[in-house]
Amino acid sequence: MFLLAAVACIASQACNRAATPAAVDAPKPVVEVTLAPVKRASLRATVSVTGTLAPLPSQEAKVAPLVAGKIQRMLVKTGDNVQKGQVIATLDPGMLLGQIQQAQGTIATSQATLNQSKVNYRSQIASQQASVEQARSNLQAQEIALQRLRAGSRPQEVAQAQSNVVSAQAGLQNAQQNLGRSQTLFSQGLLARKDLEAAQAAERTARSQVQNAEAALSLVKQGNRPEDIAAGRNAVLQAQQQLRAAQNQAVQNAAKAQDIRIAEGQLQNAIGALKSARAQLTALTVRSPLSGVVAGATPNPGEYVDTTGALATIVNLSAVRVLLNVPLAQISEVRPGQEVVFTTEADPSRVHSARVTVVGTAVDPATNTVPVEAIAGNADRSLRDDGLVKAEIVVDEHSNALVVPVDAVVDKGGKPTVFTVTADNIAHAKEVKVGIRQGSLVEILSGLQEGDKVVVKGAFELEDGTQVQTTG
Repeated sequence: MFLLAAVACIASQACNRAATPAAVDAPKPVVEVTLAPVKRASLRATVSVTGTLAPLPSQEAKVAPLVAGKIQRMLVKTGDNVQKGQVIATLDPGMLLGQIQQAQGTIATSQATLNQSKVNYRSQIASQQASVEQARSNLQAQEIALQRLRAGSRPQEVAQAQSNVVSAQAGLQNAQQNLGRSQTLFSQGLLARKDLEAAQAAERTARSQVQNAEAALSLVKQGNRPEDIAAGRNAVLQAQQQLRAAQNQAVQNAAKAQDIRIAEGQLQNAIGALKSARAQLTALTVRSPLSGVVAGATPNPGEYVDTTGALATIVNLSAVRVLLNVPLAQISEVRPGQEVVFTTEADPSRVHSARVTVVGTAVDPATNTVPVEAIAGNADRSLRDDGLVKAEIVVDEHSNALVVPVDAVVDKGGKPTVFTVTADNIAHAKEVKVGIRQGSLVEILSGLQEGDKVVVKGAFELEDGTQVQTTG
């Protein structure tokens, strides 16, 4: 009986233990976190680079004289502002003024020679034409006379012979007048001796023609004898020779024309010498090719300069080039037209803006960078040549983007993750896709909504479903 009671008691205790619930697991600790809202903002992706400032290629000029010489006056100094076309220096003219006077005298002499050559040419043409016409007339007269001799003497032939005499006398008078004019021109130095001699020959010819005409008249009156006919033939031959001689004077015409061409050439040479001397005189005045500031040292009056030495360097800094060195790994992100914001070493507090104009292709093996150029306005001339800059090239820009603090994104299993906290203070892991980053903010492309509360401090201690307590 006692044994049964004992067994029953043991069984009863076992049943009671079986009916007792299992012990509850210890609660997980509450993690303190700091939250921030998901909001919208504009973000820029940038490439950080350094560089220098330089003038635009067309806005920097090393001004050298066009001719070598000694500086007479230096009208500018380093730091002066100059305008395009402003005189910055003059050189000593030396013997140049004398060369100009000499060239002017040579021009006057050459012009006088040319004028005289033209007078001689016109006189020669007139004389030659008169001689040809006179010889042609005489030949025609002698041919007619010969024909009459051969046909026999008739009253009308006598009359014609008399007319020939009158014509020959008129020719003689014309030749004498021409000889008088030639003698006058020769005495005044306006006619060459050979032209005078030609006029004298023409006068003698005309006198001979008168004699021939008178002889022919006498023969006509005396009758047509064989010797008269022979004399007539000789007169025709002589007249033919005289015509050929007059026509051959055209050679002298060409010589006179050549004299004119030579005189014209001499005049043009003298004019060219004068222009050259005047151009050199103008070149002694050195002007600024552009508006800007005088940079670099300038020589002093009395110093000798040549065409390879710069009198001054003129720089126009109304706009400047920003010469940047972009790492090769990031050059694919840079394109012309992108904005560049930069500060200078001289004034780090002031931010300037530029635009990319040239993206280079050559890689500097020493720095593994690629040159990039941008243009910046510089109306107040605050940017200086050779100034050092720190710059950001804006390679991308997203407006109205969803953003969270960078610290809100943690790595969970190799994936970017953000923890959101609901009203019950439970943390929920959200896998996200991130975009560009600027400063302390990062863009969220997917996984979150505007207004979500995300953990920015304490996220590394969280798992999905962790109880949290917010501290800020």
